[in-house]
Amino acid sequence: MGRLMILLCESPFQNDVLDEALEISKSALEKGHMVDMYLMMDGVYGPLNSQSGEPFHMDSASDKFKALIELGATISGCRVCMELRGVQEEMLPTGVDIGGIFDLGEMLAEADVVLSMAGAR
Repeated sequence: MGRLMILLCESPFQNDVLDEALEISKSALEKGHMVDMYLMMDGVYGPLNSQSGEPFHMDSASDKFKALIELGATISGCRVCMELRGVQEEMLPTGVDIGGIFDLGEMLAEADVVLSMAGAR
């Protein structure tokens, strides 16, 4: 099977990009593909444990990230982007790796398909 890489730079609740990235990743994993996701810029806010979908009777983005990790996805966040935004490692679900630009380069080099989910549509 193939390897999908998603570059996610959008924050949750700004638009539907985060949900699209999570659903695409889940579908790819369920079909046997490998999935790597790199969180950059405001994308580092996506998996924060403090988010709750309870008021709206829905799963939180954090829970969806946890499910992807359980299905075998590799999730890595940009350390510099996190530091600039005050996001600390303990604020993220177990299994989200904190890396750097070299991790992004490796993911890009290994990917068969890259989806860049960055910027307004």
